[in-house]
Amino acid sequence: MPSTLVPDTSDHKPTVLIVDDEAAPRAALTQILRQDFHILTAENARAALAVLDDHGVDLVTLDLKLPDCSGSDLLNDIKRTHTEIEVIMVTAYGSLQSAMDCIRHGAAGFLLKPFNASELLTISLQTAQKKLRLDQLRPLLTNSTTLWGPEPACTKSWQALRDDYTTMNRTGSLSASHSDETSPLVPLISDLLEAKDRHLLNHGSRVSFYATLVANRLSLSIAEQQSLALGALVHDLDLISVPDSHVLNMESDPQTHCPDLGARMGRAMGLSADAVQIVALHHERWDGTGYPFGLRDDSTPLLARIVGIAQMFDDLTAEKSDRTSLPINEALQQIEQQAGTAFDPALTELFCRTMREQPPQH
Repeated sequence: MPSTLVPDTSDHKPTVLIVDDEAAPRAALTQILRQDFHILTAENARAALAVLDDHGVDLVTLDLKLPDCSGSDLLNDIKRTHTEIEVIMVTAYGSLQSAMDCIRHGAAGFLLKPFNASELLTISLQTAQKKLRLDQLRPLLTNSTTLWGPEPACTKSWQALRDDYTTMNRTGSLSASHSDETSPLVPLISDLLEAKDRHLLNHGSRVSFYATLVANRLSLSIAEQQSLALGALVHDLDLISVPDSHVLNMESDPQTHCPDLGARMGRAMGLSADAVQIVALHHERWDGTGYPFGLRDDSTPLLARIVGIAQMFDDLTAEKSDRTSLPINEALQQIEQQAGTAFDPALTELFCRTMREQPPQH
């Protein structure tokens, strides 16, 4: 596979659209960002959408309160019609809940006025760098067949991709948050999932969080904890190989998954054996009616059983366009009703107790 991820070294500055109905904040943002970005501005949602239609924009800084619609509504419009554009919310009227809502709907960050210039510049540059990585990965995911093809081409392609990604890290193209990683595998996986569909990354991150909460109650080795966190993050790895329009439907319908394909890709990219087992076996059921092998009881490895419960919990509680999410207690009750059929009874009790004692935020 040719090297496609080595960053462009030409003097190309990303373009930022500053959306704010007040002239003073627009001027302040322009002053802070103009050395590193090409600047466009808009004073309302209608003007912002017109700019996005007419210009190539990498990043939007978006005020939460606009005269013709809310910033959160404009955020939704941007992420629906310009999915590749990154958005940072900047507002004087923020709250923890509004920040969480914006992040959940695709914002890359959230800053409060009066903002710190250094913080604003840092998050803007990091977000622009992330967009560069995702822009380089998206054509690869669209056009590649060898990444999920037969061996040995599959392993060779993943090794080439990892090497290219490492080169980006060494040349400083990765954000500072990734530069301290001893291995590029975790940020590479995160970027791959987000490049395919941000819902995949969000779902995997939440499942990893829930699984880690349960792991803290078990006597797992450090290696097992690491494999659990990574395997949970990437449990839907097979979905990066499907057409974009099918991703959300397949995520909601586990019967359309190809866990054997995900496991083959996981081995090729260098996941641990335990993490690969999670990808391959988290759709098995305690009563033997799961797939791909129909394993019964504890024949399914412990880590895969944990992720099976965690991903069901997230499926029930996460917001989706086609249905309303369940409150945490109702979701836990549904999971408890499947103890002994879908799920390991002892793990089900532990998972539900853990969630009730430390309910995660959505």
